[in-house]
Amino acid sequence: MVKVKFKNEMDQHLLRIKLREQQLMWRIVNDQEIEIFDHDVERISHWLAELFFYYDLRSTLKDRLINHYYYYDFNEIDTILAIAAQILLTEQYKGVSFLTDLYVTYQSYFKLEDKKDLYDYELTIQQFYHQADWVIDEVVARAIDEKKQDESYQIFLQSLRDFVKERALGAICYLKQDADQLRIYQDGGKRYQNHELDQLIMSTPLHIYDFSYDDECLCPLLALNPKNLYIYSDAQTDPILTTLQNVFEERVIICPEHAFPY
Repeated sequence: MVKVKFKNEMDQHLLRIKLREQQLMWRIVNDQEIEIFDHDVERISHWLAELFFYYDLRSTLKDRLINHYYYYDFNEIDTILAIAAQILLTEQYKGVSFLTDLYVTYQSYFKLEDKKDLYDYELTIQQFYHQADWVIDEVVARAIDEKKQDESYQIFLQSLRDFVKERALGAICYLKQDADQLRIYQDGGKRYQNHELDQLIMSTPLHIYDFSYDDECLCPLLALNPKNLYIYSDAQTDPILTTLQNVFEERVIICPEHAFPY
């Protein structure tokens, strides 16, 4: 059970809508306070963080983009704000330390405690703007960086799509992932050896691309350019597999790992 105090009637109204949607038990204590009969304070904390972002902070970030970074295209602004929301409200960038710091700092202001009698939402907002104004500057800059990186990567992917479409199609390939190692097999079950793949790569004009360390594993398949690529993996969210799907598109067939035929 937790009590939340609001100064702004609209903020309280928006939280009440959320509570009704989630079918939680709550009651109005007075004009400013709501009492929520739910023990999952972490969930309620996240709702308050979302409430502040979408109905207060988002407009501040938008003004910063227009007045400090001179963005005037509303589609671009919306894209950057969506990335900012991912940074502050989700753990999508959990593996990136400086983005995780932003997430942790932001979320800490809305963290409810079971033992605390009353959570003052308005006071929390004031404290955030007073103490953590740096988060606003940082999240805007980082969201812009992420957008630019994503645009660059999309251009890179499109260039690879064009590359494989312009080259002659190769034979069917079967791909199996074992302990972060990709094993490529020919139709019939013979595995491509490393020296064979190296020779193929050397005879293919892949030097024009600046591959990152994570993308180097694409080179053998770009050189082989299979007409169909059967991937046997249960790791559906693996970034390498996602990239392969983005490059080879309809040629990729994802199969469960246990169905590998060789």
